[in-house]
Amino acid sequence: MGNGSTKQGISGPSPRSVPLQNMNSVEAISEEVVCSICLEMYDDPVTIDCGHNFCQVCISAHWAANSKTGSTCPECRRTCSRNHMIPALRMKNVVTKIRDALQKRREYSEAAGPPAPCQIIGLDKDSKLIVHEEELRSCLEQKSVWNRAVCFISVIGEQRKGKSFLLNYILRCLKNLGVTDDSWMGRDNEPLEGFDWRPGVNSTTKGVWMWNKPFLAERDGQKIAIFLVDTEGSLDIEQDKEASVKLSAFSMLMSSYLIYNVATMLKETDLEYLEMFVHVAEGVGKAFSLQPIQHLEFLVRDHFYPPEFGSAAGQEYLKGVIKKLEASSRHKRSLELLQSRASCYLLPFPGKKVAVGGHGSLSEMDEDFRDFLKKYVHDVVTSTIGKCIKTDSNGAILTCRRMVGKIKKFVEIMKTTEYGFSSPLEMAIALKNKMALENFRKEFHKALQQEEKNSDNFVKTLKTTPKEMKAKLERCVEELLASCKNELEGEEEKKQEHLMLLAGQIQEDLENYTSGYAKKFKTSAIKAGAAAGAAGIGLLGGAVCAGVVLATEALLIAGSKLGTVAAGALAVTGTFALVAGGVGAKLGSTFGKKEEENLQMATEGTKTGEEAFVDNIQDVELVTLLKIPSDKKNK
Repeated sequence: MGNGSTKQGISGPSPRSVPLQNMNSVEAISEEVVCSICLEMYDDPVTIDCGHNFCQVCISAHWAANSKTGSTCPECRRTCSRNHMIPALRMKNVVTKIRDALQKRREYSEAAGPPAPCQIIGLDKDSKLIVHEEELRSCLEQKSVWNRAVCFISVIGEQRKGKSFLLNYILRCLKNLGVTDDSWMGRDNEPLEGFDWRPGVNSTTKGVWMWNKPFLAERDGQKIAIFLVDTEGSLDIEQDKEASVKLSAFSMLMSSYLIYNVATMLKETDLEYLEMFVHVAEGVGKAFSLQPIQHLEFLVRDHFYPPEFGSAAGQEYLKGVIKKLEASSRHKRSLELLQSRASCYLLPFPGKKVAVGGHGSLSEMDEDFRDFLKKYVHDVVTSTIGKCIKTDSNGAILTCRRMVGKIKKFVEIMKTTEYGFSSPLEMAIALKNKMALENFRKEFHKALQQEEKNSDNFVKTLKTTPKEMKAKLERCVEELLASCKNELEGEEEKKQEHLMLLAGQIQEDLENYTSGYAKKFKTSAIKAGAAAGAAGIGLLGGAVCAGVVLATEALLIAGSKLGTVAAGALAVTGTFALVAGGVGAKLGSTFGKKEEENLQMATEGTKTGEEAFVDNIQDVELVTLLKIPSDKKNK
């Protein structure tokens, strides 16, 4: 029989002299060399004008797919030249070294001890979650499986109802894949070992444990990795409710074959918890792009009435449950799940020796329990290999390596956030709200990108003053916050906290953008003056030059508040009152000298953009020109 010492994770002397602290350092550094487009470590990294790095293929493909919006940086949205992608040779060398170090880590993990349960999630003295990232990576980043499709068999349910006992027999079956007779179940008197289990009422599995060695099975000519996951009972009354719900959600996040272990019969309370668990699974699935509950198996232990057991009896039993749910208006989520992605299996009482003591050996079981257990375990393993590979919400197959990223994202939320919920339903609401906040902030970023597109040259920029741009974006923020408030769920106080958080984040984004826009507006005004002056020289000399084109474009904005700047300067070319080149240069020079005052007034709204320009131009002749009435300008 297993004992407490079996659940100590990886122990014993290291087979390789690779210090764990060095591995942790490599892991920390590796997160800094990830391309923000593909979310993988850089492959042939390049540096663009703004200083950000990307894979050359990624940034090229991104710009090609978004050609209408120009060559803007995906991170800072600054316009960059497509021809100025500089190979980041030092970064490439760093990435190569990190890849080598991670490869050594995988080799280390693969040789880091005998097969045993490995704790990936634990609880501290205050029942708060502790994530053992090193152990998690040691399981999923082993050289033999890290890039393979993966299956997770996970069990949830009440405390001390035989979850670990069941997993240990699944473990025996997986160790003997390909064996066609009953020998995989072990010898009659062979003690049950693997995950820690013992009869009685005291829970021993604290947190979430994973078998540290994967099992490789073949499907469609490809090897797939199978992991077993044992979790603390989601309904344990001795645990903090929030911690228990988090543990259950973590198991749901990982599982591709989820076994819901219940005692004697599927009770109303089981369905109530299932309804909340399904809600959690949907929230987790949406937040992390995972398919929620790929397959759910109800395992009814110690079933006694009617005295029929096995898969066929279980499906009939499930039909009866579905019929009752259809007749009521409760548990709608559970009903949909039971109708589409669920199965049921009925197991008889195992025998007194197994229930109250013993070693879990075959000789201690009642004969009928032994036969049905054998059939059930075989069915679970066969179904897992055949149809329960872990996929994302789009049905794409996930590898062990990609699952590490998914789990890390989930873990970060659990580590940094205390939701204060007391039920799975509250957790589902919290996850949904978090996803809503992220989506609305993304919507605001899209609005900023659209404004960047709408002002991609100086002519377009001068159509909207910094003050007008700020007002426009503030209206956008108001609309987004109103929509977000309607979408958030839960108590009003919590909703207000979420809105304040989102408002603060968006306000920071707005201020950064308007600050950059004000600078761009100043530069555009200088260009407009220079264009007007260049056009005037061309007309005075009787030559048609590129300056005419620029001046004509500038004239198109004459209907806006700032049109007088360009139109006034162009008026010189018609009246020849001044040397046009001097006008353009004077206008640009004067504006440049007064840029801080102009920008402040134009942005803060002290005066209109036109008034700010005119009042700060000291040359009398320029003032006269800029104040020519609109009808005279048109002539």
